[in-house]
Amino acid sequence: MAKDKDLKGKNLSELGDILRRTREERGLSLDDVAKDTKIPRSHLLAIESGEMDRLPGRIFARFFIKEYLSYLGLSELWSQYDSFLPMDEQVEISSVLGTYTPPPKGFKATSRWWIYAVLILLLGASGSLLYLRREHVIDIIKQPRNVVSVETEVGPDASPEDILAVINGFEDNQEQSIVVERHDEDVSLQATLPHVEGGEAMKAQEKEKEETAKEISKILEIKASRGRCWVRVSRGDEKIYEGTLQRNETKTFETTGEPIKVRFGNVAAVDVTWMGTKAEMPRGSVVTVLYQADGKVVKAD
Repeated sequence: MAKDKDLKGKNLSELGDILRRTREERGLSLDDVAKDTKIPRSHLLAIESGEMDRLPGRIFARFFIKEYLSYLGLSELWSQYDSFLPMDEQVEISSVLGTYTPPPKGFKATSRWWIYAVLILLLGASGSLLYLRREHVIDIIKQPRNVVSVETEVGPDASPEDILAVINGFEDNQEQSIVVERHDEDVSLQATLPHVEGGEAMKAQEKEKEETAKEISKILEIKASRGRCWVRVSRGDEKIYEGTLQRNETKTFETTGEPIKVRFGNVAAVDVTWMGTKAEMPRGSVVTVLYQADGKVVKAD
C-alpha cells in the first residue's frame, strides 16, 4: 500500500524514469528490449522520457506502454499511465487497419515441368553415385565372416548364454563380424553379432552406457514457472543465449566440461535443474549463477 501511495501523483517523465532505472538495474540496453518486445527503440526512448507526443497515436502508445511494463514486471504502473492516456475519442477502424480490397478472382494454371526435371536429376545423381561406389559395395558383400556352428561348439540344446560364451572366446585377430548358425528340425536361425577385442563384449557395453550417462547428465534446464524472466547464458567465454523466457517456457543447455554462467533478471520466477538435480536459487532479483561441471552451483555476483 505504501508503494502504491508513492506512485500516485507521478508525471509521465517521473514514471519513465522508473522504467529506465529498472531496465538499467537488470543490465538491459534499449536494443535488448527492442529485440525482445519488437517495440522500436525510438518509441522505448520516448516512453522513458515521458514524451508521448512522439508515439504514433494513442492506441499504439497504450499498447507499447502495456507491453514494456509487462516485460519489466511493472504492470502495477499501468493505472498511472491509463489516467494520462484515456480512451475518450472515437477511433475509426479504417485509420488503424487501413482499407482492404479483395484480390481479383481468377485462376491460372501452373506448369509443373520443373518438378519432373528435379526428379529426373535426383534419379540420375543417385545412379551415378551407385556406379562410382560399386567396387566398395561389392567388397562389403564379399567380406569373409566367421561361422560358428552351435551344434559343434556347445551342442544342439545350447542356451543364448552358451552362444555368447563361445563368441567371447574368439581370438582378437579374427574378423570383425561373426555369424552364429543353429539348425533345428524346422528352423534355421542366423544372427550377425559384433566382435569385440579380448572377448569383453558385455564390459564394453556397460562402459559405453556409463560414459553416455555422464555426458547426458551435464544438462542445465531453466523453466519460467512463476512468470517472465530475462536470462543471459554463457558457456565458458561464449554467449549461447540471451532473451526473455515467457511463463511456463523451458530452455535447456548442455556442456561437456566448461561451466555455464547464467544471469537472471527475475530469479524468483524460475526453477533450475542442473545435472538432474533441482538447484537451490539464491535470493535477490538480478543475480548471476555459475553452474560448474563437477555439479557445484556458485553465486557469481
